Amino acid sequence: MNYLSQVITVTKWEFTRFFKPKNELLGIVIMILVSVVFYFGTRYVLSDSDEKIELAVCQNLDSNLVERLSADFTLDVISESQKSMVLENISDNQEGVLLDEDEAGFVIHAYKKTRSLGKIKEALNDYYQIRQGKQKGLEPGDLTQILSPAPVTESFFYTGNSRNREVLAYFFAGLMAMAVFLSFAYQFTAITGEKQLKITEQIVSAITPQVWMDGKIFGITLTGLGSMLTYALFGVIGGVLIFQFTGAPISAILGYLHLPSILLYIPFALTGILIWNAILAAIASIITDPNNSGKSSLMMLPMVFVIASFLVTREPDSSFSVFLSWFPLTSATAMPMRWAITEVELWQLTGAFLGLVLTFYLIRKLAAKIFHMSILLSGKEPSWGEVFRQLKGS
Repeated sequence: MNYLSQVITVTKWEFTRFFKPKNELLGIVIMILVSVVFYFGTRYVLSDSDEKIELAVCQNLDSNLVERLSADFTLDVISESQKSMVLENISDNQEGVLLDEDEAGFVIHAYKKTRSLGKIKEALNDYYQIRQGKQKGLEPGDLTQILSPAPVTESFFYTGNSRNREVLAYFFAGLMAMAVFLSFAYQFTAITGEKQLKITEQIVSAITPQVWMDGKIFGITLTGLGSMLTYALFGVIGGVLIFQFTGAPISAILGYLHLPSILLYIPFALTGILIWNAILAAIASIITDPNNSGKSSLMMLPMVFVIASFLVTREPDSSFSVFLSWFPLTSATAMPMRWAITEVELWQLTGAFLGLVLTFYLIRKLAAKIFHMSILLSGKEPSWGEVFRQLKGS
């Protein structure tokens, strides 16, 4: 068998070993059920916030304030003689709120601090601003005009950096993070498990380490891509359901699907996942016992770089964002995100992609060397110094 047919054989084996359509479908069904329960559960919990809060107010409060509070609260106006009884009830029964006013300002009596008190404070702030305005000779309409934001009409020549594009960019980064996390799990399971079972030495006696490593990289990459496509489809379906629940037209989701950005994302994501699979495979090759190895933590290294790509959305045209979109360990995510929300020249896209391809070629070669070297070492797990020395000598 030649190199290509051997790599295809190993790739198919790795892909069918980890990618199970039934499991993917089951995962989607579970996620849909969890999402539905979460959605209706959240609506049920938040529905309590629509109920009017019971609020006791002293009769010495301004009638305008009482009228204002009655729109949002169920009021119980009490006399000064009833005040001590209400306070005692709050202390003993741990429920109820009393609003009073003294020379220093308003006083809220409650058993403990709750979120409902914020609504009372908002109403008091609105009333206080209007009262202060009247004392200064301002009418409520004048105060509203003073506190209103400046009238600004925004006019841009480039209109591609819309909110929809930012959502799409975050969606890209989320898919990439998921694919890298799955690759971490699969590579760790595949290589370290095979080493412990002494399977690797038998297989490598029949094929070269480069074929074995390339097959694992390609096979697990296909598995990650399969999961990405599955959950991307789930994301679209979830978006449709959200639009349906909120009353927005389902066709509105098309505003989030920018086809040029999606087409650009696919080759960048594919190459980026290949790179990280090669790096993860190299790290896993050195690990002898995954339960006691200090190198196991390095398997989470890709997540740091993927998460760093999220910084592109803050200022996509800054020097740091440009660096992230060119640096091979972040460009697979950062460049499609920049393309989605700002202008990027074609030569930058081409250069960044070629950098990814070259990086993958070099790392897969290095990964195969490390893999080959690790097979020859027996006994304790090699240190990084020993790995480098072995690589120099090879």
